[in-house]
Amino acid sequence: MTTRPVIASLLATPLFAGNVLPESPIEGPTEVSPWQFGTGVMWRNIGELSVNPNLQTGPFAGNFFSPNPATGPAGVNADRAYDDGFVNEGAATPLTGLTTFWGYQNAGQVAGGNLTYTSTGGIALAPPGIGQDDANTEIAPYIEASYLRPIGDHLVAGFGANFSFVGLGGTTVSRMPISGVTTLDSYALNGVIPPAPGYVGSFAGPGPLIGNQPTSRMTVLTPTGGTSSYLFDSSTDLYSLALGGELQWSPATNCYVGFGAGAVINHADWEAAWNAQLVDPAVNTLRTYARASSGDEFLWGLYVKGGAGYLFNDQWSVESFFRYDWNETLHGNVGPSRFEIDLSGWSLGIGLGFRY
Repeated sequence: MTTRPVIASLLATPLFAGNVLPESPIEGPTEVSPWQFGTGVMWRNIGELSVNPNLQTGPFAGNFFSPNPATGPAGVNADRAYDDGFVNEGAATPLTGLTTFWGYQNAGQVAGGNLTYTSTGGIALAPPGIGQDDANTEIAPYIEASYLRPIGDHLVAGFGANFSFVGLGGTTVSRMPISGVTTLDSYALNGVIPPAPGYVGSFAGPGPLIGNQPTSRMTVLTPTGGTSSYLFDSSTDLYSLALGGELQWSPATNCYVGFGAGAVINHADWEAAWNAQLVDPAVNTLRTYARASSGDEFLWGLYVKGGAGYLFNDQWSVESFFRYDWNETLHGNVGPSRFEIDLSGWSLGIGLGFRY
């Protein structure tokens, strides 16, 4: 019988003769892109405003003091009215500087060979002082990009860029105390004996002659308790581009801490204006004066940054950081007033990152 050899040969024959089963491919780990992009918000504490009004010089120097205009200028011939009399130009004034057209009211005005008059009704202001508005914490949206490559176990390094925008505003108010102005004018009598108090001379005379211009003038300031104000307001749009190196260390697979430092390019676009209640000598009262200006400027700076992040997966992460900027100060002028805005300060940020 031949049954056993046949069965043995069948068992020895491959089930799929002439065919080789393919091996399953083994997939390696997916490479993570070195590029990372992010967006978020920062809270920036910058923008301290300092203002020097500087109004007591330049075109507004004459807007802080005004004696009663009725007394006239001291150094020229004029008609002058006082609380206790008058000294007007007379017929002889153009040729001699003397006048018969004067009068007085009280015996106490005559003393030491002089005739003294008093005039109230003037007004004076103390110049505004330097004003300051502290930095505020403002929200600044940002976008950023970084390129990081491994340099060792759990370490990556590279460069990054962060672009942000923040709006800054500042206001200062300086108070200016108001004083009343009393003018005391003295006229040398030069031997003239005045008629009795209540005397009123005439334009043509005859009558005793005195000078039309006072030989001395003194003013006395008396605080009224009131104040005027100088208000300065500024608005600045600040665009900042931070460029620098970055280093990250991952103590675990899903978290990291980082450090960065570099340079900042700032573009400041500003507008500023002031208004103030100053003396109008023409009408001897207060009225509003105002000036406005604008400009833009590029300013350099440096920054340091430290932060930490958490990775949800190979693509998405969240990061928070602290940054400090040392930036050039913004300077500007609005008429004679000068101001500066300190753009240095700290920032806190939080944002979402993405790797593709």
